[in-house]
Amino acid sequence: MKKTTLFLISLTLLGCSTTSKLDANVEFERLYIALGMEEILSSFGGEINISPEKLFSETLSGWPEDQKRIFIESMPSKVMTDPININAAKVVFKTKLLSLLTAEELKIAADFYSKNIGLKAHRAIIEAEVAVSESLD
Repeated sequence: MKKTTLFLISLTLLGCSTTSKLDANVEFERLYIALGMEEILSSFGGEINISPEKLFSETLSGWPEDQKRIFIESMPSKVMTDPININAAKVVFKTKLLSLLTAEELKIAADFYSKNIGLKAHRAIIEAEVAVSESLD
C-alpha cells in the first residue's frame, strides 16, 4: 500500500512539474500577426522615390566628384519595383527572428505586441528611428 501511494504521489508530482514546451513556430506566428507584418509587407512595391546619392553612396565613394555627379545625374529619381513576394519576405523574417530569439522570447514578444501598449511602443520606436534618420541626412 505504501509503495502504491508513493508511486501515485510521484506520478502526480511528475505530472505537475512537466511544463509544456513552447513551439517557436507557433510563437513566431503570434508575433507576426501581432506586429501586422502581412499588412506592412503588402504595402511595399509599386513606384517609389529613391535618392541616387543614398543608393550609390558606398559604391561611388572612391570615384572622383565630377564622375560621381555625372553618374548620379544620369540616374532616374523614380524606380519601378516589383511587388514584394510576401511569402519569401516572411520566410526571411522568420528565419532571422528564430535565429535571434528563443521560443520563450518570441512568446513574451507576442504577448507584449498583442496588447495596445505594445503596438503603441512599436510604432513610437519606428517613428523615432525615422526621425533620427531624417535628422542625420
